[in-house]
Amino acid sequence: MRKKHELLGYTSMWLVAVLVLIALLAQSVGDARIVNYSGMVRGATQKLVKEELNGQRDDALILRLDGIIDNLQTGRGEYQLNKSYSGAFQTELAELKSLWGDMKTEIDRVRVGEAGGQVLFEMSQRHFELADRVVMSAEEYADRKLIVSISFYLAVLLFSVAIYLTVGRRGRAAVEKSLYSDHLTGILNRAGFEAAADELLHRQPGGEYCLLEFDVDDFKFLNSTYGYELGNELLCALAGALSAAYHGAELCARLDADDFVVLAKRTGREQKTLRELLAQALRTPQLAGVGEFVSFTTGGYEAPAGERVQTMMDKVSLAHTSAKAGGRGCTAWYDARLLERIQQESQMNNRMARALEGSEFRLYLQPKYRLDNLEMYGAEALVRWDYPGRGLVYPDEFIPLFESSGSIVKLDFYMLEQACIYLRQHIDSGGADFVVSVNFSRVTLYTQGFFAAVLDIVDKYRLPHRCVELEVTESAFNGIVEPVVDKLAALQQKGFSVSMDDFGAGYSSLHLLDKLPIQVLKLDKEFLRENSREERVKHVIAHVVELAHDLGIAVVCEGVETREQMEFLRAAGCDRAQGYYFSRPVPSETLQVPKRQAEPVG
Repeated sequence: MRKKHELLGYTSMWLVAVLVLIALLAQSVGDARIVNYSGMVRGATQKLVKEELNGQRDDALILRLDGIIDNLQTGRGEYQLNKSYSGAFQTELAELKSLWGDMKTEIDRVRVGEAGGQVLFEMSQRHFELADRVVMSAEEYADRKLIVSISFYLAVLLFSVAIYLTVGRRGRAAVEKSLYSDHLTGILNRAGFEAAADELLHRQPGGEYCLLEFDVDDFKFLNSTYGYELGNELLCALAGALSAAYHGAELCARLDADDFVVLAKRTGREQKTLRELLAQALRTPQLAGVGEFVSFTTGGYEAPAGERVQTMMDKVSLAHTSAKAGGRGCTAWYDARLLERIQQESQMNNRMARALEGSEFRLYLQPKYRLDNLEMYGAEALVRWDYPGRGLVYPDEFIPLFESSGSIVKLDFYMLEQACIYLRQHIDSGGADFVVSVNFSRVTLYTQGFFAAVLDIVDKYRLPHRCVELEVTESAFNGIVEPVVDKLAALQQKGFSVSMDDFGAGYSSLHLLDKLPIQVLKLDKEFLRENSREERVKHVIAHVVELAHDLGIAVVCEGVETREQMEFLRAAGCDRAQGYYFSRPVPSETLQVPKRQAEPVG
């Protein structure tokens, strides 16, 4: 009888344990979904802002974000999320919802051209930080609830400890997988990678490892051209190859979008091994016709023993950012030289305002010539920084830096004014019309007051508008929004000419030539370096020139260094040229301009 009662008691306790376990798992899964959807709000909002800044409207994503945020607040909605009763979570979520409302208002302003995008970008940064706190609050609350439940369970069901530990361990593993795995590819996400890397390096404290972070070059272009389904197929193919190659004593993860990281043992050929692996991953039927055009930009860091994983991640991220500044397919390693360069860039950023006030940025001019009579008709305005203690610093060192910080806008308008001062002096000294082309960054084009600022500066010096050419790189025209095109067209109607610089350096779009307000097309200097395919390149240039002429567009080629190249361009039908063969860039005060000039280009 006693045994029967004991068996009944044990059975009852086991049934209670099962019920408690079911409740615990349901609760954990519900909390995990809150964490996941909070993270989705963070990632999806960043994606939305990037799309909106590039002129891609995504109202469906806005509605989805509205639904998720409301569901997280109320516990009601199509996503079937439980309501979190964490005070910290709900407070931060309410703040996030308020900021999201402001961002939607700013998106509307950007769409109609009332805002340039800088405010929206700054809002997105604040939103990302706040969303991080929301996710962290959800995780902390879920962990607290889990601890309380486990404590209660152990207190009342001592006999079921063994069963609970077995099943509970599986439940926690499922939660961790949900928290630490990438939802698209199935490999580790950032949080999972950091946790796994920390554990791995503790198990093998003497191992020699390196971190490699890479992303797909122009992934957004691939997505918009071939569709998001193919983009996801590409990411999954890369993740599958990485997962197969880096396991056991090595790790891999998808950090965000097309950004991946690998923790690999040092062999001396880590970069080569990774690139071969990625190239092989692209050779699938699903990626046929696309994989051959994909390249990767990589940052690397040789991790010393005992260093914190987060510190290692920060350093490889700096190396990756540095590699991206170098262009497609570049690689950069974190070392003392990179750290020194980062410090120099920080000093440059901090000094920028003082440099403008102190006139440290100097105007250099590189003459442009007609190829039919070799007469100078104008020049390109170039900037040099007379940096105290260093001498002249060339634009490659600071232009990308100022573009990323947004301070390029001030420099662009400063150089426009310097060019106008030069033109005013030239005209006052008896010179005839002379065209100076001034470069403008994509960031500057998107500035709300761009149109008015150009007019104000040029009219301040009483210059004919035909004397100023607005030069924009080809890459800046990719995905350019209609309001910016309208600004350029309006300036064209005011008498300015617009030039597309570096044509052929990236994804050239010939069909854009008849849609954009362009009067001058500048061929990239790389055309002149294809000596092994000279005849083929000549045909390419000839066809581009013919097309441009049919559209009423003049063609200039830069980078001419030899007489042979000059004659080559003549034969190909090119109109104008500039380069070291004619003249290097010279300080504006030393440029010798003939008093009589032919009519300017455009």
